Amino acid sequence: MFLSFRGAWPLRCLGTGRQERADLSRQVTDLQALHELSSRLLEVRSLEQQLHLILQTLCRFHGARLGAVLLCEPDASTLRVAAGEGLSEHTRQVLSRLRRGDGACGQAVQSARRVVVRDVQADPRYAPWHALAREQGVHGVHSTPLIALDGQVIGAMSVYLSHADEPDERLRHLADICARKAAVHADRERSQRRAQRADERLAGVMASSPLPFGILEPCEGAAEADAAPQLRWAYANTAAAALLGRSIAAQALLRDTLGGDEAALQPFLTAAAAGRGSGFDWQPPGAARRCFHVIASPVPQGLAVWFTDVTQSRRQEQALRETDRRKDEFLATLAHELRNPLAPIRQAAQVSRAPNATEAQRRWSHEVIDRQVGHMALLLDDLLDMSRVTRGKLALRKCATELRAVLDAAIETARPLLDAKQHRLEVEAPDEPLCFEADPLRLAQILSNLLTNAAKYTDPGGHIRLRAQVQGAEVVVSVADNGIGIPAEVLPTVFGMFSQVSAHDERSAGGLGIGLALSRGLAELHGGRIDAASAGVGQGSEFTLRVPVGRVRSANPLAETPAAGPAGALRVLVADDNADARDSLSTLLALHGHEVLSAADGNEALRLLEQQRPQVALLDIGMPGRDGHEVARAARERLGPDCPLLVAVTGWAQDQDRSRSRDAGFDGHLSKPVDLGALLALLQQGPARAA
Repeated sequence: MFLSFRGAWPLRCLGTGRQERADLSRQVTDLQALHELSSRLLEVRSLEQQLHLILQTLCRFHGARLGAVLLCEPDASTLRVAAGEGLSEHTRQVLSRLRRGDGACGQAVQSARRVVVRDVQADPRYAPWHALAREQGVHGVHSTPLIALDGQVIGAMSVYLSHADEPDERLRHLADICARKAAVHADRERSQRRAQRADERLAGVMASSPLPFGILEPCEGAAEADAAPQLRWAYANTAAAALLGRSIAAQALLRDTLGGDEAALQPFLTAAAAGRGSGFDWQPPGAARRCFHVIASPVPQGLAVWFTDVTQSRRQEQALRETDRRKDEFLATLAHELRNPLAPIRQAAQVSRAPNATEAQRRWSHEVIDRQVGHMALLLDDLLDMSRVTRGKLALRKCATELRAVLDAAIETARPLLDAKQHRLEVEAPDEPLCFEADPLRLAQILSNLLTNAAKYTDPGGHIRLRAQVQGAEVVVSVADNGIGIPAEVLPTVFGMFSQVSAHDERSAGGLGIGLALSRGLAELHGGRIDAASAGVGQGSEFTLRVPVGRVRSANPLAETPAAGPAGALRVLVADDNADARDSLSTLLALHGHEVLSAADGNEALRLLEQQRPQVALLDIGMPGRDGHEVARAARERLGPDCPLLVAVTGWAQDQDRSRSRDAGFDGHLSKPVDLGALLALLQQGPARAA
């Protein structure tokens, strides 16, 4: 390295005096020594050799036999001896323990300024080093900081003089020149080490990264002028090799690592030709079920590619689209199923109001309305049950259950549809009583769903077989039909939520498509399962329920809940802002001999509770003024022990809704439309509550 020394020394006018000739000769000698140093520095490669040459030159300028170059360690608080001239091993060890601020070198590093000590022995600041200075014959010290191009102090260069003296202007200037040379070489070495460490860290990160990464570069010099463009691997990490299922040798062609698959190769060629960052979805050859999103970014002489596995997210997106589609179908089906009972209800109501309708026609219309309202209530109950099963909120009430009683209950529920379509039902069950552990009501619900499903998808006059038996530790019940069957591609999805074999099949009685999903959930709660089988379209189907026999805890087989006996006449408050709901319930209660008070809002309901003191209050939740919860809390607070029996009558029927009404102070919770038997049973608690 050559440095310009123009203006290094002010040249005095040449004279004939001896002093002027001596000064000029010394300047020429110094320049020659610096030029020789620069030439020799080009011949050595290691930093230690370079610093030692510079230090030797500076020591000769000073006429000193001892010198040292100390560089800052990476922690920037300690120093190390990078080069030494004439130093004993003991002196090196002492200097290697210096920290910033210690001695002349440490002070030069800390202050970033030259430090000159005229006489170490006479300066009390250097008392810790007096013994070492006497041992080495050192009196004066001249330390110059090494300052990098970025202004950071990276070390110091010191010359130890055998006499007490200070450097003159010439020596200070030479020290600055040598310090700059040493700083340039030390800074270059530091930068190279930093770059090497950064490269090693980056290579380590990329090699160990679970994210597949590689760098592609164009192939130079195709075999033929019109040959198709090619890309080859300049680098590929382990994850990229694992992705392609093979090791990737340096300079391997991308086409070869893709097995010659042109479709898989083309997106990379397109990205390389575009010359700008891009992203695309990509499937590796032979891995059709996996999908990656590739980010391609141009780099000098190549293309960097990152692979992110998006298989799961794409599957989730597909599942969301499928769920959204099925949701739309469900809403359309729900609207259809709700309109179906609404049509006969409205028509029956018109028949009942017709002035020329006979008494028999009016009774028939009432039966139609009651039947269709029950159908709508069942639809809503199925939805609520499915929600509870999905959220794990539905609890079974297991007890000793008699198989025949469960079968009879299921058949009774499905009988209207079986008879309406004139199906022949064949039942095969053991003659002897079979008792096992289950929730009889939920088990009957499963089987009635299977029977109803078979009746729906079987043409009129079909044959349905219900078979029950014990196989090992399981009770096995199957429902088979000779109906429309299930296509092979649909069979795996029949137990999905809102799934239907054919939502618009004219032979189907419709439905929300949740019966089988609910049945499967109830079966799994029992520790069992349901399987579906079909030979195909037009070949009928068979559903098989398997539940464990379990441990029988009590002899309490399925029995119907005894109907509530007639209640004595009670004063009952009915509060509802819906006039039709309020008036119809009031009329129904009056027909059963009760005295009825009615209120259209919460404030009126609370006033009647305080003034008329009814024995039972049936309160809607969503009323204006005060809602039902507020009325219940206020009644509990104001009436205390005289508070009547409080029953919530509401369209909100989720578990959390029941919990809210219970927390508000209600004694019972009935969901609309209200079951008359349940209501009358609850009213029987009124007198006991009042007592």
